[in-house]
Amino acid sequence: MTWWSDTEWEALTSAEQCGMCADAHLEVNEHSALITTTATSHIRLARNQHHAGYCLVILREHVTDMADLPPDQLARFWSDVQHAARAIGQVFQPKKVDYLVMGHRMPHLHCHLLPQHATDDPLRNVNIADGPTYLPSETFDASVAALQQALLEPVRKPSHHMKEISHPEGPDTTSAPS
Repeated sequence: MTWWSDTEWEALTSAEQCGMCADAHLEVNEHSALITTTATSHIRLARNQHHAGYCLVILREHVTDMADLPPDQLARFWSDVQHAARAIGQVFQPKKVDYLVMGHRMPHLHCHLLPQHATDDPLRNVNIADGPTYLPSETFDASVAALQQALLEPVRKPSHHMKEISHPEGPDTTSAPS
């Protein structure tokens, strides 16, 4: 396959047809749950928790490329990404959080925050399609609540000696999201 045709790309980049514009603000959608909304972004926990703590920060305004943002709005977006990463670090204690900004399949500015844990291969490229690993509803909901709480707390100095934690009930890799 080659790049999208002009007609396909125009449709994909249209705010009226944008899936993220349609559901990023909802409490829950097919792919994620809302953790919080700032003046600039929606912060969401992905349903696929193959990388425990995998979140997305989605710009509230329909913009397809960060190059199109004025510097102050870009700074606020990255501040939201940093704030989300600190909450992920506090709740899930990963070794590292990786940040992916793509947008060629979903052209609405968003950043994937993929925590890397002690059990992950550090030499393997990050893949947002890993899994899927769907948690039991109670565990997923508890993760949302823990991230919401962490986002309310004052910014703490990040730790460079984070410990691995896991979900108490363990992931359920066979069931669909609820």
